Amino acid sequence: MKPRSPSSPLSLRLFCLVAAWWIGCLLLRAAPPSPPKSKPDAIIYEGSYPGWPWVIRTRDGLLLCVFREGTEHDYSSSGQALLCRSDDQGRTWSKPSVVVDAPAVDDRNVAITELPNRDLLVVYNTYTAARESLAMHLRSTDGGRSWSQPAPIGERNTRTRAAAVVLTNGTLLLPYYVAPGNGALAARSSDNGRSWTTVPVPDAPDFVGDEWDLLEAAPDRLVGILRNNAPKSDGFFWQTESRDGGRHWSIPRKTNVQSRRATAPAQIAWHNRTPILLYPDRRMVSVSAVKTTDPDFTRWEVDQPLVCYVYNPDESPLQDASYPVSVQLDSRRRLIVDYEIRPASRRIAAYCVEFPAGW
Repeated sequence: MKPRSPSSPLSLRLFCLVAAWWIGCLLLRAAPPSPPKSKPDAIIYEGSYPGWPWVIRTRDGLLLCVFREGTEHDYSSSGQALLCRSDDQGRTWSKPSVVVDAPAVDDRNVAITELPNRDLLVVYNTYTAARESLAMHLRSTDGGRSWSQPAPIGERNTRTRAAAVVLTNGTLLLPYYVAPGNGALAARSSDNGRSWTTVPVPDAPDFVGDEWDLLEAAPDRLVGILRNNAPKSDGFFWQTESRDGGRHWSIPRKTNVQSRRATAPAQIAWHNRTPILLYPDRRMVSVSAVKTTDPDFTRWEVDQPLVCYVYNPDESPLQDASYPVSVQLDSRRRLIVDYEIRPASRRIAAYCVEFPAGW
């Protein structure tokens, strides 16, 4: 039997398939990356001066977003904590309901957690005309339709930023901080948030603890990422960790992740089983995400960031923005929520961002 000629129909088909695959690879390699988003996918709320949101997804798939509404960045006598809901993956949102609104007090820096018994736990801090603050908590046992009386978490002149984290053993761990004066604090609760015990996170040379977030890397091992409020801070985030469930914390170490233009806090989270850091890489200009394989969580892949969005197509800065938080929608997508103070619009905005495969 003669060998098949290279010009046979089968060989030609194979040659065409290989050539098409190769050309496709070349085109994909040459194609420029898609530009980051510069327009939100949804406006959660538009008002006078909303800010500092937090978003979660409940076990029933409902998205809950809390934030503060006021009249300016600093003290607002009308400041109140509001909540909006979405039952369609963040495409549309309900009108806001009031979580807490004390007279002549700015109720701000709101964050929310769903507890194992499905109660909703909200943390926030009061802020008065005398610029005094106090970290507080309250809860809802009916899905947010009504709320308990607020109660303090710790000492005076404390403020919140991130939500309490439910650890695998059921303990709650809340990252918060002292202000003015600053210094990071960690509060533990073993009774579902009804009472709290606070321990300090050490400072370090050139570092003063401020707003922070934490991740349970493994049972009893917690990793925190902190904003640095030391004088003349260069905007790099710092890392601390606890190996005993939050009772003691290590001296913070500087990471290689930087928030430029002005400092703002980051969110550390799991995306699938990859640790990611969501942060304002250029505050009021853009927000990015990075991942890491470093077991110490100090070296992140900053040479391969995912630019999630820019606020303006020309990359001009906003008046005020850049406290991004996110929630995972499915294996590839995250919904990122931020506040944006613009000349013609003051809003809580949501961006649906597709993460690369492997994240």
